[in-house]
Amino acid sequence: MEKGLEPVVVIAYYWPPAGGPGVQRWLGFTKYFAENGFKPIVIVPDNPFYPQVDASLLDTSIEELEVIRVPIIEPLRWASRLGFSSTKEYAKGLLPNRPRGWVQKFLFTIRGSLFVPDSRIFWVKAVTRVVNKLIQERSIRLLITTGPPHSVHLAGFKLASQTSNLNWIADFRDPWTDIGYHRLLPMSALAKKRHQHLEAEVLKKASLVLTTTQYLAHHYKRKYAISCESVTNGFSELNSTVDEATEEFILLHIGSLFAHRNPERLWRSIQTISMQEKHASSKMRLWFVGEVDETVKASLRAHDLEDQCSFFGYVAKDKLHEYTSKASLLLLVEGDSDAYDYVIPGKLFEYLSIQAPLMIIGPEGWEVTEMVKDYPMILSLSQHEEAPIIPFIENCRSLFNQDQKPPRLERDVAKYQHKELAKSLAKCIRSL
Repeated sequence: MEKGLEPVVVIAYYWPPAGGPGVQRWLGFTKYFAENGFKPIVIVPDNPFYPQVDASLLDTSIEELEVIRVPIIEPLRWASRLGFSSTKEYAKGLLPNRPRGWVQKFLFTIRGSLFVPDSRIFWVKAVTRVVNKLIQERSIRLLITTGPPHSVHLAGFKLASQTSNLNWIADFRDPWTDIGYHRLLPMSALAKKRHQHLEAEVLKKASLVLTTTQYLAHHYKRKYAISCESVTNGFSELNSTVDEATEEFILLHIGSLFAHRNPERLWRSIQTISMQEKHASSKMRLWFVGEVDETVKASLRAHDLEDQCSFFGYVAKDKLHEYTSKASLLLLVEGDSDAYDYVIPGKLFEYLSIQAPLMIIGPEGWEVTEMVKDYPMILSLSQHEEAPIIPFIENCRSLFNQDQKPPRLERDVAKYQHKELAKSLAKCIRSL
């Protein structure tokens, strides 16, 4: 054991050079493992099929980090090579509400009924073998698995079943059977039953179940009568500096904007502003950094907003400041279904680090609304509300017009920094 640090094995599918939100949580936490008394040993796939790649994350320096790459079989790569062009879109989560054409129906059926819990199931055996050897050679007693993909939890289940003194934390960044996209996949009754059985086995076997939301933690406690704690996602550093004065008021959305998140009432409100004040509308811009579903783009066109929109696609994390520094209003949108009650998008914490005005649109009674209620210049409303939108945008524009610079506010968000959250995580580990 180096320098008195206790080794902790973390099994994670998403790791640099993976881009997107899935990689940020444990990349941020393991950065502070050493100062909390732990040595991170991270097990990740070798040559995986990542839908988004961010090479800038490879430069992240983590004290005492050991990364072990285990070969993986990726069915989605095979599908891509066979000419199924939508494969990466599905991997990003861009699922249409209904499959279009026989190719999409075929892929949906294969994904829904054959790959349980997901297409990374073929990695479990190899990972179990590698980690089992580590446990024997280094007397490992702490294991963490983080999903999705939830197949990594099956490796944790097998290892915990084989090793009597192993403490295993199953980290759920998203729900398993309660996740929204499960309702879009055509699953057989047998597949649904298999998902439910595996979820129950994992949650009951784990020494501790960790979630990113209080809502999901309470749900699992009630459903399975288990030990469950919540440690939210977070951000690494404040990102609140702004560019020089500008004439453009920019509404910025970062991340994937799926069809089920399309905020039509917002588009209608912006259209109303544009029609009433042509001079003001010429200054107002809508920027989208990340994947945007064609349904959303069609909705923007239908509301005559296309000329005010700029779509930049996926942007590496080290380049993101070029866009956030120009934003006068940030936008976070989640679906209206109760399936999204369990989820707090990781981008919320990045948004809080920017300290700009923020509009949040999501499910009624969402946990996010309670989290941000005491912060200034944040509007949180449901997908069914529209009346507050225009007054809030006008208030943000008034704040912008004072200096012709993107406004930034004083908010106490330090508790959501990875450095602070890692202390909470360390407390959970030591409680085992």
